[in-house]
Amino acid sequence: MKYITYQGGIYIGYRYYETRYEDVVIGTGNAGDYDYTSEVAYPFGYGLSYTDFTWSDFAVSFDAASDTFTVNVTVTNTGDTAGKDVVEIYFQSPYTEYDVQNSIEKASVELCGFAKTGLLEPGTSETVTVEIPREELAAYDSTSARTYILDAGDYYLTAATDAHAAINNVLAAKGYTAADGMTADGDAAFVSTYTNDALDAETYSVSSTTGYEITNQFDSADLNYYDGYEMTYLSRSDWQGTWPTGMDGLEASEEMLEGGLNPYLSYVSTDNGTEYPTMGADNSMTLGMMIGKDYDDEDWDLLLDQLTFEEMAEMIGQGYHNTAMAVSVSKPATTDDNGPQGFTKSLTGVSECHAAYSDENIMAATWNVDLMYEVGVCLGADVLDLGASGLYGPAMNTHRNAYCGRNFEYYSEDGFLAGKIAAAEVSGIQTKGVYVYIKHFALNDSETGCRCISTFANEQSIREIYLKPFQTAITEGGAKCVMNSFARFGVTWSGACYGLQTEVLRNEWGLEGFSLTDFSGNSQFASYGIVMQSFDAVYGLLAGTDAWDSSATQWTEELVNYYQDDATVAQAMRQACHRILYTVANSNAMNGFTEDTKIVAVTPWWDYALDVAVGAFTVFSVVKLVLAIRRRGKAKQQA
Repeated sequence: MKYITYQGGIYIGYRYYETRYEDVVIGTGNAGDYDYTSEVAYPFGYGLSYTDFTWSDFAVSFDAASDTFTVNVTVTNTGDTAGKDVVEIYFQSPYTEYDVQNSIEKASVELCGFAKTGLLEPGTSETVTVEIPREELAAYDSTSARTYILDAGDYYLTAATDAHAAINNVLAAKGYTAADGMTADGDAAFVSTYTNDALDAETYSVSSTTGYEITNQFDSADLNYYDGYEMTYLSRSDWQGTWPTGMDGLEASEEMLEGGLNPYLSYVSTDNGTEYPTMGADNSMTLGMMIGKDYDDEDWDLLLDQLTFEEMAEMIGQGYHNTAMAVSVSKPATTDDNGPQGFTKSLTGVSECHAAYSDENIMAATWNVDLMYEVGVCLGADVLDLGASGLYGPAMNTHRNAYCGRNFEYYSEDGFLAGKIAAAEVSGIQTKGVYVYIKHFALNDSETGCRCISTFANEQSIREIYLKPFQTAITEGGAKCVMNSFARFGVTWSGACYGLQTEVLRNEWGLEGFSLTDFSGNSQFASYGIVMQSFDAVYGLLAGTDAWDSSATQWTEELVNYYQDDATVAQAMRQACHRILYTVANSNAMNGFTEDTKIVAVTPWWDYALDVAVGAFTVFSVVKLVLAIRRRGKAKQQA
């Protein structure tokens, strides 16, 4: 019923404006009569201050051993008021014939590093150092190498106050001036060139976090994957010829229906000799014994063997603002609440007070990771103080335009900036034993029609733009959990997308916590035709989703009623519970727990009394009914 086509590719925000601007200046790419000054009022990275700064001593070095560039800039306060400045580092990749042939797009400038000075008094200076992994310069080639590549050619690194100043600096280094149509002369003194002699499709083809091989996972998210459909992505090789025209009136093919849109597809068991897991064992293990142990510690098997099928089904299927208690392993129930910009009580009433911090785009506008870490610490303290262990936030989808209904929850149009700010906030929150659910994973970049929308995009834009903030929040910020989006990758719901939930999230990024759906306890899903398929517990579990944000019992009952004898499903449930238990074991939910702490089922006296009262009332009602029937029978006889 609903779909969206990300025809702009990687050219979102400044990546479009600055790239087409450069192509106008140098006369390439069929850029047409594009006028930068009529399109852009304030470039990305622009900011004001109550004082003035000058920069000097720009220097760049490259260390092959660490594969890292080091950029130094001296910042001097030349005004008469104390203030802070931001040094932004941008790079430009070569846009080669190989790129054109293989549909690889390159923005003219991309943010790859930044640092904010301390408070500088008038007349004082500070030398800012920014380290940039060379990996940030890589681009994703989904056509030929099917992994990240580093093109052959010259790369430019520049320090600038904003993205437009950055491209002007690069143009100046190439010999262009305002006489060639630039909005202003750039400063070539703040540009350094790095040359890569040959195309490299090996170095960044494995994850620097896990060592796992990186390759295409989202081919079917591209509309061109399906026979009979054609979708053109915006390309700087021909701006006017590839300009998006809209794709209204598309109808789903049989291939799309079978690929995920059909709400009535049936799961077929794929056991193939899968061993049914042990359940209900008496190994005398408690969750308290697992505090601080690695995810792969062999004791987890002993603990997981104690879980019952019903406990696993409840923990997975009823995850609305909590993780369920499991008596067999002495796991307490937890409270998890909403809070992309502060801990709220609007959904569960967990406290009598609630507060909001600034919205996330203002957080990103500070360009201050130290401050955002402190915000995270404060937010984590709020969560801890108000009696919760998990936080639904922060959120980190992309500002595709100014009108997304959730932009206040999202940091930026730029994934690098969003990721760095998010990583700082996340790491601060989690110092208080709070596990965060970064959300909405992923492609939830518009609120209108977001439920179950089919989002068609290519692999390069998905990886370089839309997944980038999530990746940094996990690999650098240590985020424990994710909350999935309602959106589909092509025709596959995000929670049932194996490439997203397992290959990328686990194998490439190394997430050890768990993946939760967005709210899934609403009958509204039936009207969108996804209850049987998209949010189906089995399809999600087998893809790598671990829990359903639902207070209803439908998902628990589905597992208990239909899959108790399926070894593949049972093993997937065990894996999901492993991730949930690991997360909780290393959270503030275990404060006060020891190895000997046990949770036992206790029936209070009033429960027994209530049972007796209910029984007595039932007997009384039956007697009254019998007497009433007999009286009515006698009355009829007399009549």
